[in-house]
Amino acid sequence: MYLKFFNLKDFPFAVGADPRFFYESGIHAEALANMQYVVEQRKGMVVITGEVGAGKTFLSNILAGRLERVAQVVMVTHPPDSAKQLLRAVAEGLDIKTTRIDDKLDLVAQLEKSLERLYRRGKLVAALFDEAQDMPDEALEQIRLLWNMERDAHRLIQVVLVGQPQLRDRLRLEKWESLRQRVVLSYHLGRLSPQETARYILHRRQVASQNGCLLRFTPQALERIHQATRGIPRLINIICDNCLLIAYAKNAFTINDAVVCEVLRDMTCWPIQTAPAQAEPTGDAL
Repeated sequence: MYLKFFNLKDFPFAVGADPRFFYESGIHAEALANMQYVVEQRKGMVVITGEVGAGKTFLSNILAGRLERVAQVVMVTHPPDSAKQLLRAVAEGLDIKTTRIDDKLDLVAQLEKSLERLYRRGKLVAALFDEAQDMPDEALEQIRLLWNMERDAHRLIQVVLVGQPQLRDRLRLEKWESLRQRVVLSYHLGRLSPQETARYILHRRQVASQNGCLLRFTPQALERIHQATRGIPRLINIICDNCLLIAYAKNAFTINDAVVCEVLRDMTCWPIQTAPAQAEPTGDAL
């Protein structure tokens, strides 16, 4: 709708995991490098946590994309409701036929045999489990047992657990001490600071821009967006996309504080107290 108006080639604030729009701050770059090293060197489990909308799935997809250069990657995007379902999900990710296998021990044996074959061929296998905080105990315990599979003192499968902060709280329980001891790297995705929020927004605009992009944000608008979203990327995308729609309807190229306030007033399901828009100079838009 508004792409031609702002001279954009893509929607800059679409909610999705397009790797072109990944904002790699210094912290993200270091975390990704460390996680990639741990998995590729078979050092131990990795845990990624963050609140809803913080970008956990986006980050894990970027990690998976980098690992695919050297590994066979299995992505389990929905928490399995049993150990057997978890085993089937991993097997299917490795193209192992399990339709005729119903017994859990037979599933384990088939999976271990296939993982050993891949290991003998020099193939690294990495499994990423999203929404891991919702796994039942038996599925989480099965992950520990999977990780214990080894040949020649090398683990046959590397594991990355991705989840909300409850996952960290769960792993701190005494009953999960054995699993926790296998975690060698844990990374928590925090909220973006005001400066990072501004850079995040401008980065996504740059990726979506064509030559002569007309879209601008005032500093006051960027500050208001951060205050309203608390630096959570998914919420930033939602607010910004609505701001572009309002600006387009007003035939305006600049997102100012008044536009952001109008969007926030319309977001009636959000618990936000919106102060009056600030008067602001027109020459300092970014």
